[in-house]
Amino acid sequence: MIIKNYKLFLEARLADLLNIKGDSELAKEMQKIKDAEFDISKKLVRFITLKKRVNNKKIQFEIEWNDSATHNLIKRIKERTSFNSVEDFNQYFKTEFNKIFPDMVGKELYASGKYSLYSTEYNFTIILDFSIDEYIDGIYEVKIITILPGKKGNDVIRFIDIF
Repeated sequence: MIIKNYKLFLEARLADLLNIKGDSELAKEMQKIKDAEFDISKKLVRFITLKKRVNNKKIQFEIEWNDSATHNLIKRIKERTSFNSVEDFNQYFKTEFNKIFPDMVGKELYASGKYSLYSTEYNFTIILDFSIDEYIDGIYEVKIITILPGKKGNDVIRFIDIF
């Protein structure tokens, strides 16, 4: 494989890298990752403690997932994202959550309601419901409604790109 434009390679998404073809070791390893069976043995993360403190206090969020027999979020993550396991998704979600909270509250997250968080790297959207009033009162809860492929969202207050 010859990389002619290094800057374009740096901007590649993980999903693009998984499509490398050929007989090289890199291509074989990428194919192995792509073909790996999705591990559904783990549960979705329920609590996240923010890395940043607010007024010198640790802030913890309770995450409520819209996960039921008729709306299986783990199955949707498997089908609509390129993660290999729930644990991989949880790690990604915690990292991105810490980028969003508390910095975007009052700026990008300025009203109560549904928001569409689009992952530019993985090409999927997380629809979440957030109450600004509850956040201010000290009850820290976020509800994850669904996971969608691509950049989507109906009846949302705002689209937010996460990197």
